[in-house]
Amino acid sequence: MVTAAGAQGQSQQPTAPPRCTAPESRQFDFWIGEWNVTDQMTGQHAGESHIEKLYGGCVLRENWSSDGFRGGSLNTWWKGDGKWHQSWMDQAGAFRHFVGGLSGKQMIMTAEQPDPRDAAKHILVRLTFTPNADGTVRQYSDFSRDSGKTWQFRYDYLYRRMD
Repeated sequence: MVTAAGAQGQSQQPTAPPRCTAPESRQFDFWIGEWNVTDQMTGQHAGESHIEKLYGGCVLRENWSSDGFRGGSLNTWWKGDGKWHQSWMDQAGAFRHFVGGLSGKQMIMTAEQPDPRDAAKHILVRLTFTPNADGTVRQYSDFSRDSGKTWQFRYDYLYRRMD
């Protein structure tokens, strides 16, 4: 293939790949790192999480592991709707698509899915990530069976950076 520049005898410099440089694409950077995760209700080890920034700074990829269980997510701020999106998948075949954004200092995302107790109904599952002053991150999750009028506890995790 000959480009117009090539036809004139000039070498065409490759263009730099696109990058996500909008400030919004950095809002979730507080979650990047290697983490030991504790269940705050029991004080027990809940798992480990590796969160890294990829693809020109456009995506956070999470790799979660706990005793015999693996899962992960891809997270991105999409300029198309101005919201954060998380797609979670795991070895049990679960898939959730969370949507949300920054509220104050908290990243809050919600997914709607069929209710496992009644497939004709839907439940909301919410994730709230809070960066703490000591460098830890709290991930709190709850769910609603009444379109968000009331919420019930799922889990409360604390992420501590690995040494």
